[in-house]
Amino acid sequence: MDAETQALLYWTVIVVGSLLATLVTWLLLYSAIRMGVFHGLRAHTRWIDDGKDYEKVR
Repeated sequence: MDAETQALLYWTVIVVGSLLATLVTWLLLYSAIRMGVFHGLRAHTRWIDDGKDYEKVR
């Protein structure tokens, strides 16, 4: 393998690896934010429901 082909292969591996690492990072960040928002909304709904006066609702 000559030096030009080796350099091209090297840079291809670097670029593909960087893109893959970026994609995995964004997916992990998305899932963490999504779980946090879901938990916050669920806790907020529970907090609102605990404060309701069910005698007035019925």
